[in-house]
Order: sequence, then structure tokens, then C-alpha cells
Amino acid sequence: MKQFLTVAFVLICFFSFSQNYIPGTTYFGNDSLIEYKCGNLPIILSAPHGGYETPSALPDRNCQGCVYVRDVNTQELTRQIAASLIFKTGCYPHVIINKLRRTKLDANRDMTEATDSNAVTEPYWHEYMNFVDSAKNRVSKQFTKGLFLDIHGHAHTISRLELGYLLTGTDLRKTDSALDAAPLNAKSSILNLTFANQNNLSPSQLVRGLTSFGALIQKRGYPAVPSDSVPTPLLGEPYFSGGYNTRRFGSRIGGTIDAIQIEHNWDAHRTFARRVEYADSLAETILEYLEEHYIANFSSNYCSSLSLNEKQKSSQIVAYPNPTSGQIVLDGISSDNKIELFTTTGKLLLVVTNRKSIDLSNVEKGVYFIRISSSELATTLRVIKN
Repeated sequence: MKQFLTVAFVLICFFSFSQNYIPGTTYFGNDSLIEYKCGNLPIILSAPHGGYETPSALPDRNCQGCVYVRDVNTQELTRQIAASLIFKTGCYPHVIINKLRRTKLDANRDMTEATDSNAVTEPYWHEYMNFVDSAKNRVSKQFTKGLFLDIHGHAHTISRLELGYLLTGTDLRKTDSALDAAPLNAKSSILNLTFANQNNLSPSQLVRGLTSFGALIQKRGYPAVPSDSVPTPLLGEPYFSGGYNTRRFGSRIGGTIDAIQIEHNWDAHRTFARRVEYADSLAETILEYLEEHYIANFSSNYCSSLSLNEKQKSSQIVAYPNPTSGQIVLDGISSDNKIELFTTTGKLLLVVTNRKSIDLSNVEKGVYFIRISSSELATTLRVIKN
């Protein structure tokens, strides 16, 4: 059995790093319990604690000090953030989702704690980590640098986002000059950004300055710590500073992919309507943060797989009538195409090919995304069924 699992692990590693993943395509690990959607943006979204599946073949974790609570709605939130990014850019973030409940696998811990040393669970842990590594590898090759966001939820009494950079509350309560000097200046999960940001900002400015991630999301109405107005949690206030994934996939240990753990207060994602609203604001924040610090003129060409000519073509596509109660005509596309209809959570509802219209008569009222792809272009439109 042990020999079989070793061989399986080797095959998982080989498969993950050798496969030619296609942006916009979803891939699954064993039993479809670990999910990876390949992207073409320098953004990696990870949802390690939002799973529901409890297959009886996998034993429950029962380790001392282990946490089993599921981060409610974080799988749905991650899918919604991805959908918002797709709509805003016409491109895809990388998305990795653990569909196993935390009682079976904790995908934000080292393997021993994550699986409670259950050999039959270990391949799923490797699948998750290898999918993230594959995404990092692709981002590094395509953009040189990028951002990994680990999506979580917290139940703390203070209703705000907690942004984890591997800096503890004690670290953050130190002065800016202390954060900018050794040894704290080398501790953060966005270490590469401190050496390679466009405006030559200091570590403290990047973590809690006017253009920090916290400041950018807070100006959209979502309180966050650390930020320019809330630079540190006060003594005694609960705060998550980042976990295993932030350490493993961030740049503190090397590389050019930075990492931030985002702990969401319940009010930000408790209902579908709130998730849609918040995900839209977070997507805007991510894109602004990347353009501000990582890639000049990022908004002019979000994904390098789309040439300027392709983006010009995509901007000429018109969907009408919109809103509609039935057919939507897509003007400006070639007859050689694939048209996909998605919910705002990213669920694929319908696929038609070689058409210039799509029928929404049989779907419920609401907001949808239409993804159009052909040999000439790839773009996403937002439509309303009334």
C-alpha cells in the first residue's frame, strides 16, 4: 500500500507540472475533490477551507489541536471573485478549491496536520499544493511576478477584513521604521514586492500605506487591518496574520509570487447579494493593486494571451436586447465561435457553437456572464434576464 501511494504521489507531481493547462479550463484531481481552473492573469485565488464533501473512504481527522470548522461561504465567495475578475478583464484568474470538508483535509496546514497522517488522504493534499505550484509557475513565466490570495472567513467580533502578511499583531504594533528595518523587513509574505514595486515604497508603506491593499479595499467601504486608517490590531484584539499557504506560496522564502491571506468578516459574504457586491469591490481592488505596484498599464492588456487587435475586436461586440426575456443577439462576432453562459458564481449553464445568438428563455431572472471564444478573440459580456 505504501509503495502504491508513493507511485501515486510521483504521478500526481508529474501530471501537475507536465500538463499543458489551458486558460479558462477546469481540471480536477482524484474523485474531482480538488479543483483547478487555469488562468491567464497574474492572480491566484485559493479556497482551502470552504469544502463540503465528506467521502466515507477518507477517515476523519482527529489530531490534538486541529481545527475542523469550515469557513462558511468561502468556496462560493472565491468563485464569485473569480467571476468578477473574468467580467472586468475578459481574462481568467487561477483558482484552486478544496472541495473536501475540513474534517477530512485542511489544505492550509503542513501535510501531517492537514491529513492527520492518514495515508489515503495525502494524495489530495499533494494535488492541492501541486495545482498552486503549477499556477505559480505559469504566472512567473507569463508575467514574471504575481499575487496569491488565500480566501478565508473569521468569526471575530470586530467586523473587518484581516489581511495576513505573516506579520503578527506584535510586529504591526511596532513603528514604521522598525517594520522597514531588519529583521522585520524580511519577514513579510510580499517580500519580493518590497524589492520590486513600481513606486519604490517601503515595507511599511506597502502593508499599511495609502496604496496598501487594506487602504484600497477600505476606500470601497470595507474596513480592513492593516490599512492606512487602521494600521494595526490593538493589544488583545484577535487577528490572523497568515498561515501555511501564505508561508509556502508567498515570496518570503523566495520567488516572485507574493501572498496575502484575506480573512473575511461574516457581513462581507453572508448572503448571495453581499457576496456579489463585495466580490466586485475586491476584484476592483486586486486590479488596482496590481497596476499600482506590479505592472504598469496593466489595464491596457490584462492577459498577454490577448493581443491589442483581439482586445479591439472584443470591444466592438454588442449584445442586444440587454436586458432580455429571451434571445440575445451578439453582433460583431464571427460564425466560428463557442458561446458559454455562466451564472455569477461561475456555474456553466449552456454552451452553443457556431451561432450569433443565445436563448435565455429557460433560465431564471438575474445576472449572467456570456463567454465568447473563437480563433479571433475571447471576451466576456454581462447580461440580464428579466
